[in-house]
Order: sequence, then structure tokens, then C-alpha cells
Amino acid sequence: MNESSTNPKLFNQEISPIRQLIAALVAIPVFTILFYLPGWIGLMNIKSHQVWTISASMLLMFALCNSVLSLSSDDVNKYWNKSIYSFVILAVSGALFAWVVSGLSIYEAKSFKWIYTVFTFGYLFFLSIITLMRKIVMLAQRQDKRLRGESDND
Repeated sequence: MNESSTNPKLFNQEISPIRQLIAALVAIPVFTILFYLPGWIGLMNIKSHQVWTISASMLLMFALCNSVLSLSSDDVNKYWNKSIYSFVILAVSGALFAWVVSGLSIYEAKSFKWIYTVFTFGYLFFLSIITLMRKIVMLAQRQDKRLRGESDND
């Protein structure tokens, strides 16, 4: 059995943080339209801060997916550099979109300032966990090679 058949296909290819950013930036207005449509038609009453919830949800989704998908990257430093810039762009763009649609600033929209802060620190925490996981796996693989008597140049 070859190695690629035992690994999920998701981890066999690197998905750029820029692509993840674009997907999240597209998802925010799409979900906003789908969520607000019944309110615009008059079927239900929608609170104005809901777009902030959608924006924060996409930020959290980006943080989780981006952290996990960084495992498949070859050059981790370059990947995380793009990832952090993408996270900042998504946070600012999502907040601006939510502000324009809802008319509420981040300070007026309930506790979303704190939610954004927690998600930002959570994202940095996820990245540090992934870094630690990568180092542990590399050490285990190196130790396994030594125990089997293989050289590190293979």
C-alpha cells in the first residue's frame, strides 16, 4: 500500500491561505444575504447585529481551517506569514462589511469587540499548537529512523 493512499487527500496538497481568505470573503456576503432574505421579505424580524455574528463565524472558521491545513505546507514560515496577513485582512474586511450592512460599529454591536479579540488570540494559540505538533512528529520520526538504523539523509 503506498503512502498517498493512507493519507487523506486534503493533506496531500497545500491549500493557499489566500484561497482560504477568498472563500471566507465570498462566504460572508453570501450567508448574509441568505440570512437576511427572510427579514427583507417580511417573514421574520432579524436583529441588526446578526451580520457581526456571520463575520465572526467566518473568522473562526478561517482560524480553525487555516491552522489545520498548515500541516500540509512545505515551507511553514512562508505559509504562516501569508496566513497571518490573510487573517488580518479577513478580520478588517469582515468588520467593515458588518459595519456597513448593520450600521453598528464594533463597539456598538454587543460584545463583538471581545469576540474578535478572543478569536485573534485563539488563532495564534492554534498556530502555536500546530507548531508544537509538527516538532513532536519530526522528533518522533527522527528517533524512529535512529532506532531502525537508517541514516538521516534518506
